Amino acid sequence: MTAVAAAFEDYLARLVDIAGGEPDVVGLVGFGSTADRSRVDEWSDHDFAWLTVPGAEDRYRHDLSWLPDAHRIALSVVESHGGVKVVYDDGHVLEFGIDSLDGFARWLGNRAEVLVDKGGVAEAVAAVLAKPVPGDGVVPEREIRLFFTQLLIGVGRVRRGEVTNGSHMVRTEAVQHLLAAVAVRVAPAGDPMARDTLDVRRRLERVHPTIASAIEEAVRLDADTAARRLLDLAERELAPGWDGFPTAAVAAVRARLGWT
Repeated sequence: MTAVAAAFEDYLARLVDIAGGEPDVVGLVGFGSTADRSRVDEWSDHDFAWLTVPGAEDRYRHDLSWLPDAHRIALSVVESHGGVKVVYDDGHVLEFGIDSLDGFARWLGNRAEVLVDKGGVAEAVAAVLAKPVPGDGVVPEREIRLFFTQLLIGVGRVRRGEVTNGSHMVRTEAVQHLLAAVAVRVAPAGDPMARDTLDVRRRLERVHPTIASAIEEAVRLDADTAARRLLDLAERELAPGWDGFPTAAVAAVRARLGWT
């Protein structure tokens, strides 16, 4: 075991001990690399659900003295949806949610490990994992059309002078729609088991290495050139053999932006 993996396991073991000793805690569930520790590296964070009796959630959310090495916390923030992010003084990151068992039943997840179960946690995790994930409802015909609209609007805004907003539309919104279509229409060229069903951007380099490389190269360029490269990529990877690909949209976007 590497030093990084050993440190990761040590912190997790301390967290498990704390959960086991807290009377208001009913369970601890690991997600991501906290559930699949075979892929832990120096950039892995501890991602988990801290499950409490009803009414105790806010106490654990706003008073973090229960965490291991709480005195070393450099930053913490409670997100609008109630999730918590913590950064220690050495850059170690935690991302966790705090909920009751009933609240936890509404979560989505794709990889999880029950670490502490004082009753009902394993059943709740099984129910969470059995739910359809967002990617299961993706309609590629809609996603590729949204890709073209966001690309065209984004370049237009950049050319108008709204560079920050337009660049975001090209590099983030358009790419997200493109990858949603790719996830459904393009067979993995790499490791299909690395695919993250909750976020198509995660581990893209392992699932679609060539596409990931092309997107990374594109988004490093100015927004106008990036958009043109992304359009070429979409046509190259998605158009062949797909009757639902909006070929007319390619011509329209190229004509409007002077890319003919």
